[in-house]
Amino acid sequence: MNITFYPYQPFSVQNKKITVCSTSSPEVYTKLIIGMSGAQETVKFSNDQYELMDYSKAVIWGGDVAAINLNHLFQNRLIKKFAADLTDQQRQKLTQLDSEIRLTILDAAFMYELTLDVNQEWDLQRMIKFYNLQFSTVVQHDPYGIIESIVQTAVELNESKIITLINVSHYLSINQFNELVRLVATLNVKLFLIEFSEEVKSDQYQKCYYYHIDNDYVEWRYE
Repeated sequence: MNITFYPYQPFSVQNKKITVCSTSSPEVYTKLIIGMSGAQETVKFSNDQYELMDYSKAVIWGGDVAAINLNHLFQNRLIKKFAADLTDQQRQKLTQLDSEIRLTILDAAFMYELTLDVNQEWDLQRMIKFYNLQFSTVVQHDPYGIIESIVQTAVELNESKIITLINVSHYLSINQFNELVRLVATLNVKLFLIEFSEEVKSDQYQKCYYYHIDNDYVEWRYE
């Protein structure tokens, strides 16, 4: 896929290789974030044949790592996939447990001299939501764990959109970033990072598609 930020040539975003765009221009930085977050159409998206794509079909906006809520991003879709992927044996076990819970509630209801009943309709997804299948709080407090969970979940969901994060360098050590590069190299996932940086950091991002736009709006490309 491609991200086009006029007047520059498109930035390439592909599976298995991180794309980083850094800039020392506050204006460029702001416009990139506004466009990638979907607030305004300051950037355009296209597939590998340069056919234009709608924002909704092109981007998953994560934003700043510290503000990411993994459950907000993925929980509903993950529950749906989880329910679909259960084996017949697992479904039967859950059905049995659900029946036992309903019977226990009805038995307990006999303490009142009232005619009470419970809903007999069984909805697997609703049951999973009730028990709140979610990402662990341990992961939510670990910047690398958050990013790793995002890319791994995207793979589980067969997600082809561009995952976009900002200022990842503020949260990861160089070793952690290199580990992220190695992880993404094994996955069919597209990851686009926006960084504010006064300097060109081609050495740090030598295993990525790297683009830098300086204060004079001059672009440096390392592909």
